[in-house]
Amino acid sequence: MRICYFILKSMKLHLSEQKKILFIKTSVWNSIKNIFQVKKDLDISKYLISIKILENKVIIRTNKPIFNSEAILLEDDIKGEINQKLKKAEIDFEFDLIYK
Repeated sequence: MRICYFILKSMKLHLSEQKKILFIKTSVWNSIKNIFQVKKDLDISKYLISIKILENKVIIRTNKPIFNSEAILLEDDIKGEINQKLKKAEIDFEFDLIYK
């Protein structure tokens, strides 16, 4: 049992650049959804339109300006959860969140 755990623990994900970008976008989307569900008891799926990555900026398009204001207030929690997911996948990515 310990040998299997060690093998799994030592296996590193080797993701292509496209898969890294997809993983980051998915992590951002899911983290935003999760934080709003936990903190505000709100399903925000209908407000999120898209997530785009430009250099070190993650651009989150929404259809509600009030959502953008709420997201900015929760940004530390959102970034913390995203960073936690990226760290587990061993992806080094410094970023800023921008809501439009």
